[in-house]
Amino acid sequence: MSLDMPTLFVAVTAVALLLAFWVAFMAWGQPARHALWAWALGLMCCVISQVLFGLIDHFPWALAVIGGNVAYACSLALMLLALRRFQEVEMVGWRWLAPIVLVGLICVLWLYEVRWRVLGVTLVFSGQIVVILLALLDRSQKQHGRGRYILVGAFTTLLIILLMRAAAAASGALDGQSSAEGARWLAVVFLISMGVILSITLGFVYMTVERAERLNFELAMKDMLTGLANRRAITDQLLNTVARAQRQGQYLSVVMLDIDHFKQVNDSYGHQAGDMVLRGVAQTLQSRLRAQDQIGRFGGEEFLVILPDTNLEGAQTLAEALRTAVEATPTQWGAHSIAVTISIGVRGGAVTGGDTADSLVGAADAALYRAKQNGRNRTELAVVAAAAVPGFMAMQATQA
Repeated sequence: MSLDMPTLFVAVTAVALLLAFWVAFMAWGQPARHALWAWALGLMCCVISQVLFGLIDHFPWALAVIGGNVAYACSLALMLLALRRFQEVEMVGWRWLAPIVLVGLICVLWLYEVRWRVLGVTLVFSGQIVVILLALLDRSQKQHGRGRYILVGAFTTLLIILLMRAAAAASGALDGQSSAEGARWLAVVFLISMGVILSITLGFVYMTVERAERLNFELAMKDMLTGLANRRAITDQLLNTVARAQRQGQYLSVVMLDIDHFKQVNDSYGHQAGDMVLRGVAQTLQSRLRAQDQIGRFGGEEFLVILPDTNLEGAQTLAEALRTAVEATPTQWGAHSIAVTISIGVRGGAVTGGDTADSLVGAADAALYRAKQNGRNRTELAVVAAAAVPGFMAMQATQA
């Protein structure tokens, strides 16, 4: 079956143009430096490249060859720029433009030397794709799920095709190629281009959507002031940890902490200083916990700490370490050094089938209340195995 070249050309160009339009539509209203704008421009450069190559018989030949290759190099450079902006990595200087200049020079110097021109520009394109793949596989970046894998697969496929093209040019296979063979090769390139354009744009958009979903989840589950888990998140974690401890017969300790005289901090220094104190205390607490421990802001100036597989003695030791760390770590606010203390209630030990998240928090909260009554800046232990306190968390949520 023969492939109709004009039809393929129109199809590939229309697909790339439509994708560029929709990506630009998605970017509408975003700052000019948004990653989607760079990606849309990259697709437009790809369209220009396809037009120049597809209509090479209707353009001045030299203009079509030089312009088409330079436009393709621009497309890859803009895609790399978009990816780095997405990753919030600043591209230093104008080094990302170097491949574009290099491709232009190769085309000018070897305009009539088909083998060396094709080999040179293909190797530059391959190098650009390698840099894109390295950025996608950068371990210092957060992983972005399936969208990233789509991009890696599409760019790897394109890299393989380009390396095959470079090998054909280096071996001289292109020199004796008939016009019919050239047309078939161009048809294959058009088909591959359509698949790659669809795949990389789908992958990039999907990766953007995945990050937006992750950010929305973090907003829903994270306290934006302290960066800790919010009440909803830490409550869910406690429910899961209690269930696991009951199934596996493990110890579990729950610690409630409250900043002493926090209202006086707000009254004396202002609410911004109070916010800074909350952040400072949160950082101090988090830095002293183990990897398996969980902490969240339970409400106001109160924090909940979950200590899996920890008995009462271990929980008391850690609670005292947290208390002394906070006392020894004042918060700097301008010229002021604001020192605060915390009171702590601990419920630790074995978890029975009758224990619930409500009952554990209730017991720890009762111990915290005793610490407040007994002078603050101290740790109190739950004196008995706490019975369930019906609706405690619902009551606290209503009060918060």
